[in-house]
Amino acid sequence: MKKLLAFLTFLLFLLLVWFAWNWYKETVLCCTDTVVETKYGPLHYDCSSDEPITSDAWAQKKSEILSAKAEGKKLLIIGPYFDGENKDSGLKRAEKVEALFIGPLTDADIELGAKQFSDCEAAKKDALGKTQFKWVVRNANVVEHHDKTYIYFAYDTDKEIDQVHVVHYLDNLANELKSSGASVQLTGHTDADGDDAYNMELGMKRANRVKADLIKRGVSEDKISVDSKGKREPIDTNGTPEGKQKNRRVEIKI
Repeated sequence: MKKLLAFLTFLLFLLLVWFAWNWYKETVLCCTDTVVETKYGPLHYDCSSDEPITSDAWAQKKSEILSAKAEGKKLLIIGPYFDGENKDSGLKRAEKVEALFIGPLTDADIELGAKQFSDCEAAKKDALGKTQFKWVVRNANVVEHHDKTYIYFAYDTDKEIDQVHVVHYLDNLANELKSSGASVQLTGHTDADGDDAYNMELGMKRANRVKADLIKRGVSEDKISVDSKGKREPIDTNGTPEGKQKNRRVEIKI
């Protein structure tokens, strides 16, 4: 009798072990090979296309971007492009992101640009898929990009074209520099008229003109560096009056 009881106890033990093993396989081992869905930020891109993909967090991010709108500024959207692509791919992405803002904004409120990054898959780890947003000044006298600003000058002088726009921009720039403690690089440029030595001197005069304006606004002189490229680095053709005007500039980099 005792042997039978021991045998039945052993069988019951084996049965419990069998049930425990099957429970372990179904509830624990089954999930170790499960692919965990990658979570992205508010905005990213499918690397096989230029379509923006938004998450539930996009509505809040969009609201934050719109809340920073300021009078006289436009929303600059910089679309990324990656290895094997060209600038047009970045601009197409920027155009499709622009469509997400139409309604609260119009086409006239938005400027587009493109910037190159290397790996699209790596860019997905960025909250916005390397898309950049910035409210910028854009008028005939001051053109602000995501990483630099151009102030345009009148022909053959170190005088800005329009003091109203320039003064307003420099007021804001000086306040930003004083509050952040950042340094600023000012580089003067000219059109192609005249010889190289003359234009190098004129470019320096233009850079120093902006430097003096910032110092008057309380920016420390040791936070400002100046340089001149003369006519050596045009950003537009020197074959038209419009192109020459874009080349007569001071480039500002914080």
